[in-house]
Amino acid sequence: MLEADMKKTKSNQAAGRTARHAADMIGKGLRRAALLLAVVAGLSSCLKGDDTEVVYYDDTAVTAFTLGTVTRTLHTTSSTGEDSTYTASVTGSRYAFSIDQQQGLIYNVDSLPVGCDVSHVLATITTKNSGTVILNPRTSDGTQDSLVLYSSTDSIDFSEPLELQVYNNARTAYRKYTVEVRVSRQESNVFAWRQATLDDGELDQLLDRQVIVADVADVIAGADLDTSADWLPVRELNVVEWPLRTNPNYSCRLLVGNRSVEEYPADTTAVAWGRVVASDASGVQQPWLYYVPAADNKYLLPRLEHLQVVGYADRLLAIGGKGLGACEADAYTCFYESGDGGITWMESTTFTMPEGLEVEGQCVLIADESSRLWLVADGGRQVWCGSLNE
Repeated sequence: MLEADMKKTKSNQAAGRTARHAADMIGKGLRRAALLLAVVAGLSSCLKGDDTEVVYYDDTAVTAFTLGTVTRTLHTTSSTGEDSTYTASVTGSRYAFSIDQQQGLIYNVDSLPVGCDVSHVLATITTKNSGTVILNPRTSDGTQDSLVLYSSTDSIDFSEPLELQVYNNARTAYRKYTVEVRVSRQESNVFAWRQATLDDGELDQLLDRQVIVADVADVIAGADLDTSADWLPVRELNVVEWPLRTNPNYSCRLLVGNRSVEEYPADTTAVAWGRVVASDASGVQQPWLYYVPAADNKYLLPRLEHLQVVGYADRLLAIGGKGLGACEADAYTCFYESGDGGITWMESTTFTMPEGLEVEGQCVLIADESSRLWLVADGGRQVWCGSLNE
């Protein structure tokens, strides 16, 4: 009986172990199934993103172009007179680029300063609809037979006009552009002369531009004067007129010249009168105002023989021969410049006489409509032409 009971007990223990093992297996199976379902669900969630429609656009264009930092080489003179160079950085983004979509041109209206090296420059090129930019640079032999994928982190050689193509993201078409990065060949605010050769007809046409005033009465034309007529000039008469900035219906008129040497031998400076003139008869007509020299004004226009005054680049310029009366100035040694309408005059550092100019008698100063200055010495024996790079 005891033996039978022991066998029954062992049998029950074995059955219990079998049941627990089965339960463990079922639990593991359920956990694996749950994990698999979770993975499938995750994949299903990810695969749903592939159902998003991707749109490829057929059109594109360059919409913006900006240069990065540009290296500029400058020249200087040491205290010992030796020439040397140094480099500086120019912010390329300050120079706006125009994009002509019809002609496929990209260019800067304002040139970069002289001395800028544009052979290794970063550029930011923005396109419509994320178009792809391909560069077509010139090779060493001057041909264009290689295409380079544009990158904003790669420097580009703009020393010559550069062709680029921008492809739409459907890769079915492209637009072509030519990029021209302009660099000044001359320092800004530097005036340069060149000697000119004109035939008789060209010389006559040039001299016809000279404004000659013979009688001061023709200038004042009966207008009121704010002081005595004794201060009016009677020789070397010059009249210059320019629009009034604050009112386009009016202009400023300046009369500059010299008084009689016989009657006023002690004069050392020229005399100047100004007037605001209405563009039509209905406007208010102002009197002529004499520019009385202030006691502390040390910058007056000398009393020069053959005095010539013209308006040029928002300023007045004057030259002349030897001094008259008590004036001891030398003939044609410098330009006198006025930036305040003829009240003060200083020897110009921007405008200088051309090297090699020889004047035996009179020199005529003319400003033309193409922003050029002309010097005609002794009736055409020497002719010089100059322009200001601004």
